[in-house]
Amino acid sequence: MTGLDVFAFVVMTMLLGLGIYLAFALGALPGRIAAEREHPQADAIRVAGWVGLLTLGVAWPLALIWAYSRPARADSDPDLAEVLRRLSNRVNALEGDRARGEDS
Repeated sequence: MTGLDVFAFVVMTMLLGLGIYLAFALGALPGRIAAEREHPQADAIRVAGWVGLLTLGVAWPLALIWAYSRPARADSDPDLAEVLRRLSNRVNALEGDRARGEDS
């Protein structure tokens, strides 16, 4: 083996190590972003990131988009909170009507 062969082997080994490191860093990226943003589904996003990486990147962008999304919450949207309050009142009224009908 010549010095050039040894140098090529060292460079290829370093590139392989860098590739493995980048694969792990990219696989963990959506989960880490979701955890930092305190996403309520951070564990599912973490799994989706790894599955996306194992499927050669097919689902990985979806996991990344999911990490940046914020699910709708009733307390943050006044219109949604109002709709939920009305629906809850309507369900309670229907249950009350049914209970009164069963008593008769």
